[in-house]
Order: sequence, then C-alpha cells, then structure tokens
Amino acid sequence: MTEKLIIRNYSKAIFLLPTLLMSIVGWIIQAIIHEPFLIFELIWLIIFLTNLFVVCFDFSSSKFIILIFVILIFSTLVYFVLFPVILNPILFIGDFSLKLGFTSHFYIFLTGILFFFMIIAIGNSIFDYYIIERNELYHRKGLFNMTERWTLTNLRFKKEIPDIFEFLMFRAGTLSFYPTKTEVIILPTVLKINKKEKQLDRILSKVQVDISDSGNG
Repeated sequence: MTEKLIIRNYSKAIFLLPTLLMSIVGWIIQAIIHEPFLIFELIWLIIFLTNLFVVCFDFSSSKFIILIFVILIFSTLVYFVLFPVILNPILFIGDFSLKLGFTSHFYIFLTGILFFFMIIAIGNSIFDYYIIERNELYHRKGLFNMTERWTLTNLRFKKEIPDIFEFLMFRAGTLSFYPTKTEVIILPTVLKINKKEKQLDRILSKVQVDISDSGNG
C-alpha cells in the first residue's frame, strides 16, 4: 500500500491557542463568581505575554539560553536591589495592591477575536497543503484544488527548528523542499516536525530503493 503524507503550513496565529483557551476559562469563571479573580488574571497575563513572544520573535536554542540568563539576572536585581529601595518607607509611601479587574465582557471579547483569527489560520491550511503520494509531491491550493506536482526522484528536504518556543508548544518547525535545482518550497510552521521528517525519510528511502531495483532490472 502506498504511503501518503499530508503536510500543512500554519499561520503563526495558532500559537495564540493557549490564550484563547485561557480566555474561555476566564469567561466561565467570571460567569460563576461575578467578581475579579486576581490569581487567574496574572496567569492569563503570563500566558498571553508568552504567546506574544512566540509569535513576534524567533528564539533559537542559543537565544533561549541567553534569555534564561537575562531573566535570572533581572529577577535577582529586582528582588535584591529594586524591592528593598521601593519598599523602604522613608523613600516611598504608596499602595502596591494590584487590581486588574478583568470582566466577563473582556474575556468574551478576547475569545471572539482570537477564535476568528484561529478559524482563518486553520481554514487557510485546509485549502493550501502538500501531499506526498505515488512518487510525487503535490501542492493543492484553493477551493478548486489548483495542483502543482513534482517527482520525488531528486527531491531533497531540510528540517529546521528556528524557534525553541514553537517547538516546545506544538513541536513546530520549518520544512524546506528542493524539488528541482532552481525551486525552493519553504513551509515555516509545520506541526509535529520530527514525525513528518521520519515519514519523509521513509518515503524517500522507498523511492530510492524502487529506482535502484528498476535500474538493476
């Protein structure tokens, strides 16, 4: 039986999925208690800011290590230097109580916006994808399935993980195909990148074996 592999490239919007899920949870919590819940609001903010980092920046493994060091140094400075100065009653008198006050309307509004972008991101991948089947690479695009195809005989590909956060969230990475000497197909956000790589290696290995058998015959 011929193995079939479907490869979809997704928009960066999918990395906002944790914020969408947390907004739905916040909506439910507010519908039950009808008053601000500071701990959950802080958790929501942390997840939202983390999602923004993932969408806006690419963190390679080296950049990730540097970021960890920067966070540790900054946290140390805040704890041992800034807090003692700010909380000194001689230098500062103020109210440090934090009140964000996220309402159910806030969570509903965010849920609607994020859900809209998520539907667009997923919908686009449904109508724009690549298939490897029957010794050929197909690119199908649009409602009417406009198709391009290349033979797998000389196909090369490269896997990259440019962002460690994207990989940690959805095992996402970049796949680049080289169907000819002049053409390059780059798919920046492929989910479960390692699994796709193994399937590609297996399919291309079978193609090479079939070619060798045909040549010997």
